[in-house]
Amino acid sequence: MIIHVMGASGSGTTSLGEYLADKLDFEVIESDFYKWEQTIPEFQVMRDIEESNRLLMQKIKSSSNLIISGSLHSNPITFQYIDLIIYLKCPTKVRMERILKRDRELGRNSLECDGEVKENFLGFLYLARNYNHLGVDKRSKRSQKVVIKESHAPVIYVNTNKEIYKLHENILKKVKKTIKKLNKSHINEHNYDKR
Repeated sequence: MIIHVMGASGSGTTSLGEYLADKLDFEVIESDFYKWEQTIPEFQVMRDIEESNRLLMQKIKSSSNLIISGSLHSNPITFQYIDLIIYLKCPTKVRMERILKRDRELGRNSLECDGEVKENFLGFLYLARNYNHLGVDKRSKRSQKVVIKESHAPVIYVNTNKEIYKLHENILKKVKKTIKKLNKSHINEHNYDKR
């Protein structure tokens, strides 16, 4: 089973993905790991899309239970493999505060750096701030609606304007209930095919 935890940057996709993976005994990955070269500092060099697709598909096909946090909008080859989507919605102001706080807590302090690191972070902040207005070629509300439409997977919508950890347990209950329905539906389809 492939679960995709999506939403705008700062909505809580990473922490929720890690929590669900721990509770459900799933493996968890970040889509950004497959989209960006692994550099120090991070997120400086983007991978070629063919390479990103190849690495993601390799991971998906080798995993039986996997949670993918982040955004798959630029990897449409993956859409058909998604079994369940958890879509996190959060006000822009709250998300931007979280992003800046996370950058400081991780010791990056990107706005205090010089050159490319600061420029790349300012570009990231622009994209995160404009999530609701960007086109389908960016991590945006529009592009994630395309993922939802084309994957045909059931969606659990969650507002994460509160501290995300306070919502974890309730989300887990909804996910377990949906997984149970999906498994039951799969068994019924399989039995029907055998007749």
